[in-house]
Amino acid sequence: MRNLKLRYCKELNAVAHPQHLLLQPELNGGASDIYFVVADNKIYAVQESGDVRLKVIADLPDIVGVEFLQLDNAICVASGAGEVILVDPQTGATSEGTFCDVGIESMAWSPNQEVVAFVTRTHNVVLMTSTFDVIAEQPLDAELDPDQQFVNVGWGKKETQFHGSEGKQAAKQKESDSTFIRDEQELNQDVSISWRGDGEFFVVSYVAAQLGRTFKVYDSEGKLNHTAEKSANLKDSVVWRPTGNWIAVPQQFPNKSTIALFEKNGLRHRELVLPFDLQEEPVVQLRWSEDSDILAIRTCAKEEQRVYLYTIGNYHWYLKQVLIFEQADPLALLHWDTRCGAEHTLHVLKESGKHLVYRWAFAVDRNNSIVGVIDGKRLLLTDFDEAIVPPPMSKIVLKFETYINAFISHGTSLWVYTCDRKIYLNEHIHTLGKELQKPIMLMPDAELSGLHLANLTHFSPHYLLATHSSAGSTRLLLLSYKDNDNKPGEWFYRVHSSVRINGLVNAVAVAPYAMNEFYVQTVNNGHTYEVSLKADKTLKVERSYVQLHEPADQIDWVIVKGCIWDGYTGALVTLRNQHLLHIDGYRIGEDVTSFCVVTNYLVYTQLNAMHFVQLDDRRQVASRNIERGAKIVTAVARKARVVLQLPRGNLEAICPRVLVLELVGDLLERGKYQKAIEMSRKQRINLNIIFDHDVKRFVSSVGAFLNDINEPQWLCLFLSELQNEDFTKGMYSSNYDASKQTYPSDYRVDQKVEYVCRLLEQQMNRFVSRFRLPLITAYVKLGCLEMALQVIWKEQQEDASLADQLLQHLLYLVDVNDLYNVALGTYDFGLVLFVAQKSQKDPKEFLPYLNDLKALPIDYRKFRIDDHLKRYTSALSHLAACGEQHYEEALEYIRKHGLYTDGLAFYREHIEFQKNIYVAYADHLRAIAKLDNASLMYERGGQLQQALLSAKHTLDWQRVLVLAKKLSEPLDQVAQSLVGPLQQQGRHMEAYELVKEHCQDRKRQFDVLLEGHLYSRAIYEAGLEDDDVSEKIAPALLAYGVQLESSLQADLQLFLDYKQRLLDIRRNQAKSGEGYIDTDVNLKEVDLLSDTTSLHSSQYSGTSRRTGKTFRSSKNRRKHERKLFSLKPGNPFEDIALIDALHNHVTKIAQQQQPVRDTCKALLQLANAADADPLAAALQREFKTLLQAVDAALDEIWTPELRGNGLMADHLTGPNVDYLALQKEQRYALLSPLKRFKPQLIMMDWQHEILQ
Repeated sequence: MRNLKLRYCKELNAVAHPQHLLLQPELNGGASDIYFVVADNKIYAVQESGDVRLKVIADLPDIVGVEFLQLDNAICVASGAGEVILVDPQTGATSEGTFCDVGIESMAWSPNQEVVAFVTRTHNVVLMTSTFDVIAEQPLDAELDPDQQFVNVGWGKKETQFHGSEGKQAAKQKESDSTFIRDEQELNQDVSISWRGDGEFFVVSYVAAQLGRTFKVYDSEGKLNHTAEKSANLKDSVVWRPTGNWIAVPQQFPNKSTIALFEKNGLRHRELVLPFDLQEEPVVQLRWSEDSDILAIRTCAKEEQRVYLYTIGNYHWYLKQVLIFEQADPLALLHWDTRCGAEHTLHVLKESGKHLVYRWAFAVDRNNSIVGVIDGKRLLLTDFDEAIVPPPMSKIVLKFETYINAFISHGTSLWVYTCDRKIYLNEHIHTLGKELQKPIMLMPDAELSGLHLANLTHFSPHYLLATHSSAGSTRLLLLSYKDNDNKPGEWFYRVHSSVRINGLVNAVAVAPYAMNEFYVQTVNNGHTYEVSLKADKTLKVERSYVQLHEPADQIDWVIVKGCIWDGYTGALVTLRNQHLLHIDGYRIGEDVTSFCVVTNYLVYTQLNAMHFVQLDDRRQVASRNIERGAKIVTAVARKARVVLQLPRGNLEAICPRVLVLELVGDLLERGKYQKAIEMSRKQRINLNIIFDHDVKRFVSSVGAFLNDINEPQWLCLFLSELQNEDFTKGMYSSNYDASKQTYPSDYRVDQKVEYVCRLLEQQMNRFVSRFRLPLITAYVKLGCLEMALQVIWKEQQEDASLADQLLQHLLYLVDVNDLYNVALGTYDFGLVLFVAQKSQKDPKEFLPYLNDLKALPIDYRKFRIDDHLKRYTSALSHLAACGEQHYEEALEYIRKHGLYTDGLAFYREHIEFQKNIYVAYADHLRAIAKLDNASLMYERGGQLQQALLSAKHTLDWQRVLVLAKKLSEPLDQVAQSLVGPLQQQGRHMEAYELVKEHCQDRKRQFDVLLEGHLYSRAIYEAGLEDDDVSEKIAPALLAYGVQLESSLQADLQLFLDYKQRLLDIRRNQAKSGEGYIDTDVNLKEVDLLSDTTSLHSSQYSGTSRRTGKTFRSSKNRRKHERKLFSLKPGNPFEDIALIDALHNHVTKIAQQQQPVRDTCKALLQLANAADADPLAAALQREFKTLLQAVDAALDEIWTPELRGNGLMADHLTGPNVDYLALQKEQRYALLSPLKRFKPQLIMMDWQHEILQ
């Protein structure tokens, strides 16, 4: 669907009577402005810019071939006399290359310039290297080997065909040779050589005896590979498509003229039918563009010469451009530019010396949804808003008298620019195909009839824009076609005003609906200029809008904010030939192949992806995959449709979610809920967006929402898809700004389904007859199936058929068995039977059951129904209403289902039976080891002895004493029985309180305090009684201080030992360079790894599979975890075990601050003891030393890689994985997450200043 658009036509002056054109390659990233022309057996150096006098490089007779050798920076020249010389283009110095004594007919270098092919005057094919060493030589008329000859097996012979009315005799008649071959001397004897793009093969076209014009295919080693099949009336031009699939040769038939396309094996593949007769307009020259996209055909007739430009798409040849040149100044040659980025640049040299440089570019000519394709004299128009018509077909075909070169479509008008420089105007394009009106023909005036117009663009209702380049500048032309200068009956278009810009303008962009400004892009410096139309209808260059490093091939002005009526902010979108996409110079993407603006989005494609960028903030909001090589043709905003053309030419229409959501949002803003739901369902958009788009707006206009929905089924679909999620912040966040979403004060996202259903249910209950189905759906979403059944049962009383339909709808939403249970839970047997009839239940099963229930009393019947439905609480409530005769059944039911709390509530008035429930509840609590609660329940149930035993087990000594007093038991004995268990639990202070209150033995009291190391309290009690502290407390305190000092020293030594072992292991591992796994590791230890780790080396993973052990039992798992954290030297995970032990040890040390402080304080209170103060000072000093050693070593033990922070995370993923770091990370995962971080030492004020 692409057309060839002329970007510029540059006019230069070269050399008269040119024969060959040589272009220098790009140097230092830029193309040289000096090229070489061979004319009159001389080689001229021509400079594009400036009035520099022509320089003659060499003067050689009878030049038959030239080539610019890039690596040697020399010009290779072959003469008819057989000389091949190399010419230095800078100095003109010559050197001999080779010599052919029989003369040279033709020369052609391979594209990579590694091999050169010659055809001598004696028709020998000679192949040489770049240093002119002969590779092969053989006669041109040599035959193929027998095994390479074409084989005819008889298919298609005349004898095997059906001849109809002519009968069998026709098969015996010999067909006269219709392929008349003229005398060999009458044919053009020129020999043509053409290489394939990869330089592996070349073709030679020549005139063979008895065959006429034919060709042969050789490989790069000079071996004859194929000969052409016998074909009559082939012409002398031959060219091999650079991609290598076709060899193009003109061929004349009695009824048509074609460009025959042959395959490499010489067989005719297909053809391009020409719109002219080769007899009247013979082909002079054939040329493929370097990228094989365009085929240029140069012809010569009596009155004029023409250049036809063809492209192919979807196996159809399109004639895109026709250039006409007068015979007064005929063409000399065509040459496609071979430099990178200039593949679509065509050089045309005339006999007069004029040099025309045409720069073409592929572009899609679109007018909203209408796309036009040029094909010779036909203009193919398709409106993709109405139908997707695959090319080469189209919805509308407009035919003209002459060939079309360009067209403009804007609004309802269409301008067609033909090769004879006429413009055809049709102002009612929307009526095309209905009422075909004859277009208005606009003739060029005298000035425009001789100009090559490029970048033809619509500017305003009465003006067009065009550019014309000459030398190094471009003239911007404002063309007028509706003015007072036109006489009645005569229509001309002329230049109304113009302005000249330095540089070549290759792109023009007009702002949408602009009346006074447009933008132009220059090739020379990458500037984009803003040009305005003044009040006096003159053009003025206002400013340089944006500067790019390299010029863009395509520019487009788009509206970013606002609208055309209230003022807007625009931006310039540019696409460079390096596939760089910019907005006002800001890079959006790379490797971009096409783009299009749809509503508020810039849509662009890459090789196999499509991206969407918001124009206002230039943020990419979405992407999706597309078929490789697909490009955008157009977009239809009102249908959220994007049309893509695939590389082979066929079309694909897609509806991207981003555009669909934009369209749905616009419909919701306008209150078109019905159309929004239809669009969402058609494009598979979740219907939650109807509510989430604007929650406040939906809540306030819920009545309008219900009124706009015509079909209740749409409401049912909407309700059935509701989820407790805001889709504007999740699935469809690409189209919404989360910061702008607001909710009503009583709305919560996690209760969205209930909120919406309640909201709609309130409105629909006012018109139940209209919203029966949605109302039932809302009740189902709310979980109120009983209410849904009541709606149906109410309709059953009035319209049975309608009730059946409603029940059938409900069965789509709910399982029939669940619905039967809900109906049974209403205790209405009529409703139960109504639902059961629609289910798959056997009447022999449910009818006896229902009859049994009917025979029971009402409360007991409800109990049986609720018990059947597993509604145990409700069942118990109905059983409680049945009276005293069901006490035993109730108690058993409570025990069976654990309904103790509910039973106590239901039987609150039944005091005696309630005590039974208390006792049963206490038994249950005691069985599950809730002894404190069981004691309370036993007490309420009147069983104080059981309450006392339960309280004793929990060591709730205060409650035990209270219950003992109620039971009249001796309190002293009970208290003495609790002292020992309390001491075993470490509750020494509580044990002392019991002894103090219920035992008058002072020695016993001090013994309890000293056994619990409560020395400060012991000193306090002794002081109150004026007892001698030194005799009772001092010996035990001093002994404990010595023991504590030894314990602290042992803790320090153990910490230092563990630390040193860990550092030694890490040092050895670093030296070995093999990570954490030694070569002598017992492979069975692999099973010790936790299920959460993924330590899989080749050594471990293979062996663990062979063991076949899983160790899934908890006992074995704990056993192997203990083995894993074993501190035994040689354990393969010894470092992990040491880290675990160090963490536990440091935690234990930090918890000793208070005990050390209390012990030192107690020692200081022993003023009479000589050893107390030194021991206290030693204790404080030892503990301080221990804490300092621990604090200094924490960072050395818990390294950053052990913590697994972001410094190491970068090396654990991605293409450059640090496998050693990954292995360490997987080993450290064996530790609990808490122990991978160093312990936090929460320090308190534990030191005594007097001991410093």
